[in-house]
Amino acid sequence: MSLHTTKPEHEIAYQDLCKLMARHPKLTPLEMLAVAANMVGKLVAMQDQRTTTPAMAMEIVAKNIEYGNQMVIDQLAKGPSAGQA
Repeated sequence: MSLHTTKPEHEIAYQDLCKLMARHPKLTPLEMLAVAANMVGKLVAMQDQRTTTPAMAMEIVAKNIEYGNQMVIDQLAKGPSAGQA
């Protein structure tokens, strides 16, 4: 199974989540990670067990963690002005 955040609506949702997290400047990056991980855990638990097994959900989580990491690495490799238009 391969479900990455590649559709335009996925990016819009991601950007909305970033804006929401930015409204909480007292949270450290590690605390933000903890909040996001807690949310992911809850979302995994809310999957329809008739169509999505826990293993399927965790595969999607793992692949998107890897995908997100690679996106940031690629962006950083482009230099400090990357992403600024």
